[in-house]
Amino acid sequence: MRINKQFGRNLRFLRYASGIIMRGSGLSQNELAKKLGVARKTIVFWESGQVPSARKLTDLCEFFSHHLKLEEPITPDDMLTKNIEDYFMVVPERGEVHRVKPEFKKFLRDLYARADKLTPNDLEKIMKIIDELLR
Repeated sequence: MRINKQFGRNLRFLRYASGIIMRGSGLSQNELAKKLGVARKTIVFWESGQVPSARKLTDLCEFFSHHLKLEEPITPDDMLTKNIEDYFMVVPERGEVHRVKPEFKKFLRDLYARADKLTPNDLEKIMKIIDELLR
């Protein structure tokens, strides 16, 4: 088993994001272990960066892709080489996780922060403008 710190960080993030979707707070290591049929200690090892077998890595990707309802699934290569967090926007207050392009993430965070200061009427106007741009 090789060590890959990026894998460990990605696993922690995806465990948190899946929990947000499922119940509004992150999944515990124990909950994830039960869902995957492994010991909690195995999750601890994986989160420290120990890469699982190819089969278990594929199982993890399928689990998270399914629970996050992704159209484009997470791949083993994604888990090992990318900073997965850059590709997701988590909105804990709404129990939502959205896949986004990394270049849009900062913009979306700023948009959410500013939207809090707008009236419902202003937000409705903005949504209409966005709908027009998408046509």
